[in-house]
Amino acid sequence: MVTLMSSVHEAMRSDQVAARILVDTGAVSFRTAPFFRFTSGVESPIYVDNRRLLGFTGERRTLVAHLIRAMLRDEADVPDAVAGTATAGIAWAAWIADRLDLPMLYVRSSAKEHGQERAVEGSAPAGADVCVVEDLAFTARSLVTAGEQLRAAGYTVRTALTLVTYDTPVARSVLENADIRHISLTTIDHALAAAVSRGTLDTEQAAVVEAWLGEQRKERS
Repeated sequence: MVTLMSSVHEAMRSDQVAARILVDTGAVSFRTAPFFRFTSGVESPIYVDNRRLLGFTGERRTLVAHLIRAMLRDEADVPDAVAGTATAGIAWAAWIADRLDLPMLYVRSSAKEHGQERAVEGSAPAGADVCVVEDLAFTARSLVTAGEQLRAAGYTVRTALTLVTYDTPVARSVLENADIRHISLTTIDHALAAAVSRGTLDTEQAAVVEAWLGEQRKERS
């Protein structure tokens, strides 16, 4: 079964592999009647819970391998260290750093108000080029905040890496303004296509999700 799964994955593009894993593990779910309701009151036909991936050992190894492959397009892309956003990016950054034998950091959204009052934990050489890792990009503001915190701590940040992105105009804009290149394994659109191909969503339901995504992208552009 493992060999068969590996062969199937090798025959597919990374974005398709990631999309199928996210759907099959329930990390990305779709529901149109009713929509999911978040604590903020926002209603959405999409629910992303990438924490579920932590319990799927084979799938997470596959995703880490694809994340590394996406990040290391050539030797110039090899970072000096990897940083995970607290808390969603920490595990992924740790697995990537371990696989590449790199220093690892993690970044809070703001500095602690006690102890050494740091926003960045861990250590890496001064001025190190650090790749920021997060599980999801919607507005991408958490990635930009992490980049700002790392730069304030004396590091260089050129690249951000995520498992999945909503591919919104605001995310593209804030990352471009922050001079951060964003690499994502897959998009919500690919996950939606995977859900339809897997039979967990029919074409009418998919049209509802697509319309909602269109509105989000329009409103946030």
